[in-house]
Amino acid sequence: MTNELFIKPSSEARQLEKRQRILYAVLCGFVAGTSAALASSFVNLVLYPDLPIYISWPQVLGVWALWTGAGAALAGVAAISSEGWSSILLSALLMAVTVLIVNFVQGINNLFLNMLVLMGLALPFTAILTPVSYIFFWLARRFMEARLLTGRERSRIVIVNVLVILVVGLLPGLYSKFNGRAEKAVYMVHEMLQEGGQFVPVPLTKTEGFIEHRDQSYTLSQEKSVFSTVGIDVTVHYDDGYEILCTVILYSDSEPRMNPCKGFSP
Repeated sequence: MTNELFIKPSSEARQLEKRQRILYAVLCGFVAGTSAALASSFVNLVLYPDLPIYISWPQVLGVWALWTGAGAALAGVAAISSEGWSSILLSALLMAVTVLIVNFVQGINNLFLNMLVLMGLALPFTAILTPVSYIFFWLARRFMEARLLTGRERSRIVIVNVLVILVVGLLPGLYSKFNGRAEKAVYMVHEMLQEGGQFVPVPLTKTEGFIEHRDQSYTLSQEKSVFSTVGIDVTVHYDDGYEILCTVILYSDSEPRMNPCKGFSP
């Protein structure tokens, strides 16, 4: 009877500690996800102030929901085990699978091949992402320790933890920065549109609707071309919903060129 009375409170205490540790990890993942979402959505706006970068607020909200949801869930998994390693490795595996699915399985075409690639890369990516999972476990444990401290010691732990969380979030978010090819393509279209105020550039001569919009303000977005393996699709967005799609072809051994641009009415 004495042993049962001794074990029961200990078990409840461990469960309470586990729930609190997971909660702290989830909060860390949520904040890191918010940091990543903000960085990925606005990094180009900050780095290229001379370009009118297009911002889609529904897309920003969707990116935020994706990053915070994934960050909170995967960080929470990392903190399940009190010793850490079993849950850390599981969290790293789930992170690896999530990253690979987002990058490789984007459509039904070549789905089987993409799944084979995903399975082959899962273990290497798990090894790479294990330190990230460990960081979330470590942050949760440090927040647990901070509860027992007061004054300057608690503040120091909290400040360091917050800085680590922000850095962990910012690094993957900065991955959305324009690469060299995208930067060159966006600048090329922007310069062409600026010249279009004086005369109609060749790629825009047959673009329906351009003449009516040539003096209006616009914003620019880009993505890998769906028409060319070496191209960048740059979309020009106007306030009334009219858009222009220009495909910039960027071969490594020749000057970039632009296909005729297409206009799309709202």
